[in-house]
Amino acid sequence: MDAKKKKNIRIWLIVGIVAFTIWLYEEVIEEYWIPDMFPTKWGCVEPNSVYRSGQLSSALVERTLKKNGIQVIVALNGASTEDPWKVAEEKAAEKLGIEFKRFELKGDGTGDIENYAKTIEAVVQAEQAKKRILVHCSAGELRSGGTLACYRMLVKGDDPKDVLKEMLKYGYEPRRDEALVPFINENMGKLAGLLVEKGVIQKIPDPLPVL
Repeated sequence: MDAKKKKNIRIWLIVGIVAFTIWLYEEVIEEYWIPDMFPTKWGCVEPNSVYRSGQLSSALVERTLKKNGIQVIVALNGASTEDPWKVAEEKAAEKLGIEFKRFELKGDGTGDIENYAKTIEAVVQAEQAKKRILVHCSAGELRSGGTLACYRMLVKGDDPKDVLKEMLKYGYEPRRDEALVPFINENMGKLAGLLVEKGVIQKIPDPLPVL
């Protein structure tokens, strides 16, 4: 075999190994091993008070909730009796005496703005009761990121620039996730009005914060 053929074989072998490694990581390690080792997109929004994450795996859910002293859960993804992770979460919440709420939103973070308001209301009520609350969706990026961004701006009065930085940190990608920020900005006035009606904030901010 001449040197050129040997070189081509080596190149294709390297390409094959790289392709297999990428497939192994994305389809096996990232999908199954990592979620069972570490909570997906786990983060602290307010110390000892408000937490966020993706859907916790059945292998991690009970001990993660227990370890962090979670007393209230708000799930923003849909219920499913066929999803073992969701079933395990509800069983763990019942076993640990955790209050469980579900306000479903679409995967891109849009949906019923009333559910944004209900989520923020639940966060504020938990804070007032000094209970630790976990807000999560499936990936821990858009639905959690959108609702908590609005909580930060409308309740905490945080700078939208800082809020956007946090969204980026947890996986929001402007070029890919085109619907989220326009949805938030277009519905900010309505959301603020709903929060005033619920007694969560005293008045609608003027000017309204926008991302």
